[in-house]
Amino acid sequence: MDEMITGKIGVQYDIYVMPTQIVERQSTDIASTSDRYIAKALKFIHQNIEKRITVKDVLRQVPLSRRALEMRFQETTGTGVYKYIYNLQIEKFAQKLLDSDKTIFEIAIESGFESSKNISRQFKQIKGCTPAEYRRRHLSKR
Repeated sequence: MDEMITGKIGVQYDIYVMPTQIVERQSTDIASTSDRYIAKALKFIHQNIEKRITVKDVLRQVPLSRRALEMRFQETTGTGVYKYIYNLQIEKFAQKLLDSDKTIFEIAIESGFESSKNISRQFKQIKGCTPAEYRRRHLSKR
């Protein structure tokens, strides 16, 4: 601190540390919305994300039309039902990349994706890098 005050330390710069994951806690749980149908839909999505669910599966859980579900879901989460499911699947896949030393192909199949090429393209659209690059970057920091 003294060196900073007396000017002995030169140029300062910011160091940015990007998060590798988000850990949901009860206090940040999005399902705690006041809209009980959206809360039920979110709970269903999170509990069944490994099963490759669709919007139709979510609709079966709530007494809403597709349009009403989409509008209320968008209002609550800021995104549509399909995109929410899709992004959550990619997040779960990304977490498995860091938690497992299985091959990307094995994790893709285990996660319900049909092929590792398809997941690689989809992953890059969301995360900005391939699954292999993501794994390399984040595991080297641990």
